[in-house]
Amino acid sequence: MPETRAESYFEPDGPLGRVLSGYEHRPQQKEMARLVESALANHGRLAIEAGTGVGKSLAYLVPAALWAKENHKRVTVSTYTRLLQNQLISQDVPLLRRISNVGPVRAAVAFGQENYVCKFRLANQVARGLFDTAAEAKAANRLLGWAEKSESGVILDYPHPLPSGLGSRIGRDSSMCRRDKCPFRRSCFYYRAREQWEHSSILIVNHSLLFAHLAADADLLPESDAIILDEAHRIEDAAVRHFGNQASEYALTLLLDRLASPRGGGLLAALGPGSAARRSIQTEASAARVGLDRFFRAVEPLFAGDAQRTRFREALDSGPLAEALARLVKALEKVKPELGDEVLSAEMTGVARRLDRSALALSAFRSPEPDGEVHWAERGLKGRLTLIAAPLDVDERLRGAVYDRFGSTILTSATLTVAESFNFVSDRLGLEGFETASLDSPFDYQSQSLLYVSDHLPPPTRSAEFNRAAAETITAIIKASKGRALVLFTSYDSMNAVFALMPETGFNYLLQGDTSPARLLDDFRDDTHSVLFATQSFWQGIDVPGEALSCLIICRLPFEVPDDPRLTAIAERMRQQQVEPFTAYQLPTAVLRFRQGFGRLIRTKQDRGVVCVLDRRILGKSYGRLFLNSLPKGLPVTTKLDAVATFFAG
Repeated sequence: MPETRAESYFEPDGPLGRVLSGYEHRPQQKEMARLVESALANHGRLAIEAGTGVGKSLAYLVPAALWAKENHKRVTVSTYTRLLQNQLISQDVPLLRRISNVGPVRAAVAFGQENYVCKFRLANQVARGLFDTAAEAKAANRLLGWAEKSESGVILDYPHPLPSGLGSRIGRDSSMCRRDKCPFRRSCFYYRAREQWEHSSILIVNHSLLFAHLAADADLLPESDAIILDEAHRIEDAAVRHFGNQASEYALTLLLDRLASPRGGGLLAALGPGSAARRSIQTEASAARVGLDRFFRAVEPLFAGDAQRTRFREALDSGPLAEALARLVKALEKVKPELGDEVLSAEMTGVARRLDRSALALSAFRSPEPDGEVHWAERGLKGRLTLIAAPLDVDERLRGAVYDRFGSTILTSATLTVAESFNFVSDRLGLEGFETASLDSPFDYQSQSLLYVSDHLPPPTRSAEFNRAAAETITAIIKASKGRALVLFTSYDSMNAVFALMPETGFNYLLQGDTSPARLLDDFRDDTHSVLFATQSFWQGIDVPGEALSCLIICRLPFEVPDDPRLTAIAERMRQQQVEPFTAYQLPTAVLRFRQGFGRLIRTKQDRGVVCVLDRRILGKSYGRLFLNSLPKGLPVTTKLDAVATFFAG
């Protein structure tokens, strides 16, 4: 078969080899580029598993850039994490631009509008003093100075913490936007970003924004001719959130506080104390606050003891609260013409719009839990509750909302197979009609790595004993590895419990939650001998090649929490269908996540390191073999802790 144009870029003496110092020729990367090129050219559908080290980002970016340039098309690349979005735009795209044969690559990164600072809203917040606390006022003034210097204006790039709720007050909101009448229109972060999106041939978004765009009445993103979904193993998670419903006590409280804070602030403070408009809105806001408290206090008895989540099947009487919110919205709309203040009117319009959406979300819970959906409540910040409605399946919706909308659809991830089969992911994501391919990692795990499995720790089900033993074992491991370790947990509770038991070792400990994930990752890379304790997003998508990540410690096998309401509902339905849910759903889901975590260690052919698994179930349970068999072939395995020290000594 003659070599395609995209393939030629990945030859040892090709364009990449000429511009990239230390370029490693990988046949798997070249093969992936060929498959992506073919799918784009033939309006194909492709699901491709690319093992760690294949270099999948460039393997799809090169053919995408060539195809978009030659055909005057746009390709949207969607990721699950912002970390990968940043990597693509800051590392991979600049490299792509250095390849002379591709020519100029017009690439842009897109976030939801609320992520961009609105200079007009921020300036007016500061000028009018529309804050509830001195801390908010101080933070807003500091943010104002940052916005004058920032290139992107993306709130998540702001290097300091923001008081709760402040971000929603200064982010761009279409209902408050003055557009061409805005004095900051020429320097608007959002419109400047949109202009870049419109002129891009490669547009890098995230799954959340993509789904919001596909369902929106207005176009949140420019239309595209092809879609590449990276981190495709997380599509179901993103789709469940998008196709579901939420009603949050905390979010509604913030909205009501925005109008009339119990501390005396809020938008109504800008109106005179004798204003009829103020009295009218205050009356309805007070009624809504009473309705809010009554409704969510009536939900509390659904919880058993200190449980953080509870499923409910019956209808909830959300009608009185929804009606109170509707009356408040009408009051806001009625007084707008009387305000004589365009800025204040726009802010109130934005609040009214959010209140209206909240009332609509509440209506989802006025009926009993329908087939194919699950309802539950969660305790959150300060015990405030959130109601959630989520679909059990998203495969058909993905086909209609995503796959059928684009000329070409490409899904890729390092983990799309279980026991070398696409069947599980295909069923969950609706991949009928997709071509599938699995490309092995090019790394030599037999010489580059070691798997240590502890056989002496208590089982994780005995949490207190396990946490103490885990802290002792982690201490011994990081002394052998001289820090340089990422410690992965399956929950914040277990992470914080073990972290609290860690003794001083002389190494710098980094803890997820102390700062932003991006900053945390930068600190981990820069401090070579540091130890990062993390959970959730750090199981996937992060790339730390070299010495800084020489040891990966997985504390527990990543099974979903047993009391997760959606998992419970899926398992219940499977049993009704005479299907064993542990084997058919829980186990393959955990294996995929385990493989993602394992893939954080070896990132280049020069990397060496040890993966340590502290969960003895991988050895003692029959299903443990599936986890072990999912790892690269030839990987050396030991149960001797001394072998870890020997490996690093070598």
